[in-house]
This record gives sequence, structure tokens and C-alpha cells, in this order.
Amino acid sequence: MDDPARVWITDQDASDLGIRGTEFPCRISKLKDLLYELLKDGSPKDLVVLPYFRNFSELVGHIRNRGITGPILIYTSGEIIQMNLLDYASQGVVFLDTSRLSKSMVLGFITFLQKQQSFSTKQEESPQPIFTTPKIALMQNQDVIRELFRSVLKSRSKLMLTCQFREDLPTLTITCDIIQLVGEIETKLILDNFSPEESIALYNQLGGNAPISGYLNQEGQTHGFDLVVHSARRGKMTVFLPDSVYEQKRNYFRVEPDPKDPVTLYILPGNHKTLGIRVKDISEGGAGVTSGYDGLEENCVYQVTLVLPRNQVYIGSATVVFKSATSGGITDYGLSFHFHPSDIQYLQHYVFKRQAGILAAVRNVSL
Repeated sequence: MDDPARVWITDQDASDLGIRGTEFPCRISKLKDLLYELLKDGSPKDLVVLPYFRNFSELVGHIRNRGITGPILIYTSGEIIQMNLLDYASQGVVFLDTSRLSKSMVLGFITFLQKQQSFSTKQEESPQPIFTTPKIALMQNQDVIRELFRSVLKSRSKLMLTCQFREDLPTLTITCDIIQLVGEIETKLILDNFSPEESIALYNQLGGNAPISGYLNQEGQTHGFDLVVHSARRGKMTVFLPDSVYEQKRNYFRVEPDPKDPVTLYILPGNHKTLGIRVKDISEGGAGVTSGYDGLEENCVYQVTLVLPRNQVYIGSATVVFKSATSGGITDYGLSFHFHPSDIQYLQHYVFKRQAGILAAVRNVSL
């Protein structure tokens, strides 16, 4: 298995953000030394944080020509006015300045990207569809479930949590660790080391004790579960052991598009006219859509065109890996994408930026 994605950052920026080098795999050094080592030893999935300087675009070109395709973050403590942001965004370059974002948000975003890059690297070794059939319990015996979470605690595997703090807010993806099982017969889990770090504060302000969905990857399997929250304070969350664990194959970070800036998927279903469907949720691996048309068949491949905001258009195909009829003649579909790797990079960048936008939206509501 590949090493986790590294973060390359200058000593000055690391000091400004409070990065010590123990939060995640990273390389910290002076700019000149950093660039030399990056171009010599950088891996394709690595994340690069650069200070803003006049000819940074030349360096971006060198990094991309070297085969390093991970996100490049241009960080500054002053406001950046850049006229061609879309061109840079298409190259995977994101501008972060602390006049708009707090340092804790910038650090949380970098941590999220590093985990996402490492997570997606592991999934590429054993690709699986991201959707599965409705929740079918694989485990309901509490002793077996308890043993599963004991093994997760021992292996220090990350949990992926999704929480919709309020119905009018999009769903935020969060990572955390299990640090302890508690209770007379270990009926509760204590979760810590959240990313973004402000997750507990946001949940306390907006969550209202709402249950949280989660999943984890272990030994080639992805397990899904729902957690009822017992308490959330002092940066930690205590949840009850889930009643059941079901099969889950969502192997990527998933985001909901902004309703004001939607993502559209055009599908050619054989003998029917082309369908234009707004995407309900999306990741680099696939999308969830809802349609009044029920003629798409599971395990069938269809030609698709994906239109991201600002008319970024990508053509490929998609396999229907999940289909479920709902009330009112509506059908839910889960689609697994087959796009060119360069197009997948742009989709990754959209997911990165949308996750940051969701965090900012939730945080602004809590202010």
C-alpha cells in the first residue's frame, strides 16, 4: 500500500498556522529547500501549500509537469485579488487568505485535504462502487459489533461521519478517531480528534442531538452505521454503540452541490430521450440522483455528460450500481463514474472546494 499523502509547506507558513509536523505526514522547510525536495521526491497525491508571490504560476507549471497532481494551496495573511481564479481552479490551485478564512479553518481544510488524498489513494488500489443497496444489516449481535469497534480502536482506523446540522444546511463530512469504549459492558464510544476541529462546537450549536451516520474501512470492507449521540463537550463526543452494522460502499468524500449553483448530469438511456437530472450528492467516484424516469437498469453502463458549476463539462460513462423506487413514482439511483483521470482531478477539486464552502456555511450560521 502507498504511503499517505504528504503536505509540503514552508516553515514560515507552518509557524503561522501552528503546524508542528505531528498532525499529519508533512515536510516543513525553507521555501528554496522545500521546492528542491518537492520536485525531487514529491508523490502524485501530495498536497502543496505555497506562500503567495508574483511568479507562483511558473512554479505551479513545474509541479504539474513533475506529475504531482494533488491540490496546491496559495496561502497568505493578506487579501488576494486574482482575476483568473477559474483558470487556476481548473489546475487544482486554491487561494486561501486569512482576511476571509480564520487560521483554524485553513488548518482544518489542509487536514481534510490530506486525509482525502490519502483516503482516495487507498481506494484506487481496490476500486469499488460507491453505492450499495439500502441498509441491510450484516451485524446485529451486540457482542460482534462491540468486537468490531474494539478492533477499530486498536488499529486506530479513522471513522467517517456525515452530519446534517439543520434541514436547511448541506451535509458535512467529518473524520474522527475512537479513543475509548466505556460503560458497564462497553455500551458507548468516545470519539475525538475531529477534523474539522470545530465539529463539536458546531454540533452543540446546531445539531440538536441529531443522529449521525458513519462508516469505516477495515480489511477490505466498508461498514456503515448510525450513531445516537449521548453527549458532545470539551472537543469529544460520546455515542451509543450502534444497534446494527450494514454494508456500505461509499468509499469517497461525498458533498451536496449548492442549490444556487447546481451540478447537472445528462444521461443517454438507450431508446429514451436524454435525461437532464440535478445531482443530489457527488464524489469523485460517482453521484446520487433522483428522477421520475425508472428505466435505468442496475449494472448497466450509460453514456453521461457531467456539468459542474461555471459550465465545466466532462463526458464519460456511468454504471448504475443502485436503484430504489420511492413514493410518488420517483426513483433513486446511485451511479459510479468512468471518466478520464484528468477529468477526475477536476471533480476532486470541486469536492474539495465544496466541502470548504459547506464548512463555511455551517460556521457562519453558528456565529
